Amino acid sequence: MAHLFPTTSGPNDPPGPQLSPEQWHYALAQFLSQSHSQTIPPTQLPTPPASASPELVLDPMLAPQPQPTTESRLEALEQEITRLKAEKRATEDDSESAPEKKRRKRKQKPSPYVLKSSAGLCEEQIKVRKLLMQKVKNEGKRITGRLSDSDSDSDDGDDESDLPSSQATHTILRYNFAATVTHADNIKVFDRIADLVWTEQRDPTSSTYSLGYPNVSFTREDLIEFAKTNFRSWKSKWKGEHYPEVRRKQEKAAQKDRQVLRRKELKANRLKAVSDYKQKYKRDPICILETDFMSDEISAPSTDDEDTRDEHRRRLVKAAHLGPTQQRNDVWEVIRPGFQSVEMSKTKNDLDELVNKRRETQNKKTKRIRGRVPRVNFGNTHNRIPRSTLYPFMLSQPWYDEHVAGNEELEGTVMIFSKDPRGFGDS
Repeated sequence: MAHLFPTTSGPNDPPGPQLSPEQWHYALAQFLSQSHSQTIPPTQLPTPPASASPELVLDPMLAPQPQPTTESRLEALEQEITRLKAEKRATEDDSESAPEKKRRKRKQKPSPYVLKSSAGLCEEQIKVRKLLMQKVKNEGKRITGRLSDSDSDSDDGDDESDLPSSQATHTILRYNFAATVTHADNIKVFDRIADLVWTEQRDPTSSTYSLGYPNVSFTREDLIEFAKTNFRSWKSKWKGEHYPEVRRKQEKAAQKDRQVLRRKELKANRLKAVSDYKQKYKRDPICILETDFMSDEISAPSTDDEDTRDEHRRRLVKAAHLGPTQQRNDVWEVIRPGFQSVEMSKTKNDLDELVNKRRETQNKKTKRIRGRVPRVNFGNTHNRIPRSTLYPFMLSQPWYDEHVAGNEELEGTVMIFSKDPRGFGDS
């Protein structure tokens, strides 16, 4: 019967022949006897419906598989989640016990600059940097036609050794001061300056080299940065010449900078007399030597009124007893801090006397007298709040009552120690 009923059938096989119920029983009995070596009587087998012609699937692997229920699928999903969590915990435990791997550092590109900033440079590099900055400045003046300009930011003027070696006729380039350093016109000038100085100074064996330190290297990018610095300085001057409001702001800023420098110089001079003061008065005056505590020394009041400034100048000249040939000499008015007490003011005066004695002794040793700007004190004070913390003996109580007391904002800015240092006040 094998040729009538194959043992396997697939979905693409042609349908089998139509069997009668007797033939079906016989074929099934033969198949079972071959599989189990046992003959089953036909009478023991169920009789299929006579009207049906069933599709027999004798291979169990080809039988349709039962579809999973929703409950079984959820159970399988929960088991899978539990398994994944367990694997993750095991992986984390392994990573903690294993030695930490070093993070690979990205290799940084070398900086194109060597002398751009003076920070961290040795003495020879600082000297070469200063020479290159002067050469770049002079070359910038030459190619932009600014050789006749007198710049206030010039340190030593134009030394002949620093002047550009190339004096041939050239086309004048112009900066665009209305634009930034990234403008094409300005970049063109920067490149031209850098190329000229680079060509002359990059090779220590060339006849044009004049830096004096062949072991000190620099880059063309350094020269471009120096040229940009000069451009910014000249641009600031140009803006002051063309915009009155900018000029007034620049003048006030310059005056403020001068005041800070003079206060620092005054503090430095008084520091030189500290040892003499301690020996004479048996107390340490270092507590009053803060830059913030120093007096202002002004040549003119901070006002735009020309008449007021001229009158102030006449008073200074008269008080300083300047002669006919000294009328244009500088004279400064001393304006002391309004907050300082009588004791603090006297301590400063005592220090100044010792400073003057040291100066006179030094002049006798060197046999020369250094000119010093005359100071005049009209008794004026300023009311700036001190930023540094005061000791109780430093503070003028009348000034505090008038300018600070009752003002919550100002009261919080005046900081005072709880007790005076030894030798001052009530200590």
